[in-house]
Amino acid sequence: MGRGDGEGSGHCKSQGLKTAEVEASLRLDHDDRTYTKLISELTIKVPMTWPLADGLLLSPASDRYRRAMGCLAKGDIGEVWTNWQEWRSEEPAVTPVREVPALEDGSARWVEVVVTAHGWVDQRNELRVGPWTVHVGKAKWFVRLTPPAPLQRAIWQQITVDPGRSGAVSAKPEAAVGRNGDRLAWYPARAAPSVEVRIAPAWPRSFAAQDDNPPFSALDEAGVLLWWLILVAALWCTVIMLPRAFVPDPVEDRTRDNLRNWSWALFGVVLVVQGRNLYLGSTGAFEDNGKWQEQAAQAPWAWLTAAVAGRLLLWFARPSETMARTGALLGVLAVVPALCPGLVGLVPQEFVKPPAPSDVTVAVVWGAAACSMALLIMGSAAAVHRLAVDGGVYPPRDEQPRLRPLLAGTFTVVVIMAVCYGAAAERDWNRASWLLPHIDPEEFDYGPWHRAELRSNLLWFTHNAMNWWCAMLWIPSGLAILTVLRARARRTADATVGRRGPTAADRALLLLLFPVMIALNIGQYTASEALIWVWFFAYLSALACVLRIISGQAVGDQLLQKSREPLKEALRVADRPSLLDRARTYREIHARLRRLDQGQADDANAQRRNLEKRLSGLHRWRPSTGSRDRLPHNVSVVDAALALGPGGTWWENGVKAAWLTQPVALPLSAGLVWAHQLRGESLTSTLYDRLGLPDVLVQLILWQIGYAAAGLVLGTLWHQLPGRRGPTKALLLALAYALPAGLFALGNWALKEEQTGLAFSVAAMLLVLTLTGILMDLETFREEHHYWRSRIGLLYSVYQMRFFSIQLAWLLAQAAAIATIWQFFAEDAGTPPEISGGSTAAEE
Repeated sequence: MGRGDGEGSGHCKSQGLKTAEVEASLRLDHDDRTYTKLISELTIKVPMTWPLADGLLLSPASDRYRRAMGCLAKGDIGEVWTNWQEWRSEEPAVTPVREVPALEDGSARWVEVVVTAHGWVDQRNELRVGPWTVHVGKAKWFVRLTPPAPLQRAIWQQITVDPGRSGAVSAKPEAAVGRNGDRLAWYPARAAPSVEVRIAPAWPRSFAAQDDNPPFSALDEAGVLLWWLILVAALWCTVIMLPRAFVPDPVEDRTRDNLRNWSWALFGVVLVVQGRNLYLGSTGAFEDNGKWQEQAAQAPWAWLTAAVAGRLLLWFARPSETMARTGALLGVLAVVPALCPGLVGLVPQEFVKPPAPSDVTVAVVWGAAACSMALLIMGSAAAVHRLAVDGGVYPPRDEQPRLRPLLAGTFTVVVIMAVCYGAAAERDWNRASWLLPHIDPEEFDYGPWHRAELRSNLLWFTHNAMNWWCAMLWIPSGLAILTVLRARARRTADATVGRRGPTAADRALLLLLFPVMIALNIGQYTASEALIWVWFFAYLSALACVLRIISGQAVGDQLLQKSREPLKEALRVADRPSLLDRARTYREIHARLRRLDQGQADDANAQRRNLEKRLSGLHRWRPSTGSRDRLPHNVSVVDAALALGPGGTWWENGVKAAWLTQPVALPLSAGLVWAHQLRGESLTSTLYDRLGLPDVLVQLILWQIGYAAAGLVLGTLWHQLPGRRGPTKALLLALAYALPAGLFALGNWALKEEQTGLAFSVAAMLLVLTLTGILMDLETFREEHHYWRSRIGLLYSVYQMRFFSIQLAWLLAQAAAIATIWQFFAEDAGTPPEISGGSTAAEE
């Protein structure tokens, strides 16, 4: 298909537009963005004498409107034409303009049309936005006024270009204003001049615009590959360093073997999937959108990649014979069309354009795409099932997942993904072809090209869906770590707090869990993930440093007054009933002392001495030697009970904290999803991204999983974190979470990139952990719940007046901070959808 305006066909009747008055502006917005945003506004005062003018007053869904608006915005379109780089936030504004004084019949003489469009400089290519063409080079960008042919001989009243912070290097012809690097303007009052502005953008915007070009694309994919390889290496090191129990434990042995085997399976999947992406990035497979037909040859290889990845996951899951045969069948149906496309009449370069291939070929592509993704999803589900069952996390009726429910669930997921994918593709096509008349089949091959675009999306379905799905393989990686932790915690239930862990090996597993399941998805600078692996070590180091600094400062580390033995060596779960009873007595005595302070009775002093003597008696303790001793000076029996936590082991404390995070975190997770995917320009990206809609639900679940993992780390480290109350313990873990985010924010500030949602994410984690810490303290005294009208009363009793006031003020401060961030949220800078069209039809 050609790329011209089709002047010769004369459908636009350009003679009638010679008296039209035109104003055009272009603004380049570089600030607080990864990609520079282009905002174009074209204002046309159209005379009603133009034969097509009345069509502008009709519905945007009518072909007469599309034809008239197409003449003004694109030119005399004589073929199927699409523009994938141009975006619109609203329909063009059409306003009849009446003369003053009005004509005798009251009719309008003019129609004012305002066409607003925008786009992103996200590729080193030629971008067309409104009447402007931007040629993006390696270091310089060239902005040219390229109006549609019907408007070239109109009266151009004003032309403005705002080059943004970078300013303009040169401008032709010489601008009338703005010679100091500000807004450039021309007032020709005649036919359109040849305006050209040269811009030298800041290097972060220049690099971001070249993220699809080698070597930037190769470095991007290499950074992602390196992150996964570091995770695999960390899993291997963990397996090697884990000490074996003196008494063999079958569950612990299984979980250790699963961790080792999973690391090998993950290594294979990463090499296959991300290795292919690295190859495509190194060869610049997507650097030139004009070669969309040649690029289609790469799509079928995703069927082979997904099938191999799915088989590796099934190998780890050790499936039943029936499931293995089913997986082999799915693999054959996916691999054969990829390796031998000629057998089914598939030529990818011809599949994505008219004329349509045979129905058999289309059916085979459908089958290969569905089977390859089904195999990958089924393998992932079977792997998670294996980890959960062997680790005792999930007690099933059968050791192997039942095949029929598994297949039904797998294909349900595939269908949901395909429906959302197709809906986004259709929406994107309508956006790019919005000015094409739909009715006249002889003049426009709209239907054939429309179907060709849908076939192109079908061909690329597995490639896009596979990358989206495999990015979530950190979930089974985290699950493998959790099952090992659970197995190791079982043999420490009867030990003292000091000896039951978590041990150094357990803490190493928790350190690894922090960047895998809890860390923010940060590390992308100038649209590149080349340095994303650095943040793996940043989160790992942040938690390690915090734990190192606070080592020996927990309540259990305080020394008994006589024997100088740490309290944790004399504190057992078996002491809980008597400890809770003494803690209740302690609180009751303090309540009576407060009432005495408020009264004026003559015997108040005697009563106070008696109560103080009873408090002193509650401070008595027996160390591990059995001799008489006393609690540390600054530790009460309430503090000792809270230090024990609500669980019988450190693992039970972790599980309890993980569950407590979920109701607290849900509204915050919804808010984060709204901020990142449903607000402002992010909503546009979500609607047009091929997997944007299912990703909304997935991200909500992933935020909840991250909060659950953070709660688990808080609970498992409960005995080792300093602070006598839960919120104090939570603050230190939130600090480890915030430190890498702060470093990343500094980088964004230096590069002048967006910070949207970063402060909100950190504040949300702090609030979730603080509330979880309070709920953990309440759960420690859960036997007393039925004695109180509300948990607030119990909380007041446990924390006492001073601590209660401090914690309430701390919570209110956090809530105020989150409300402030929510209210004054910076407008989302937005980015173009990661998966967009552009594979068919003529494109400017």
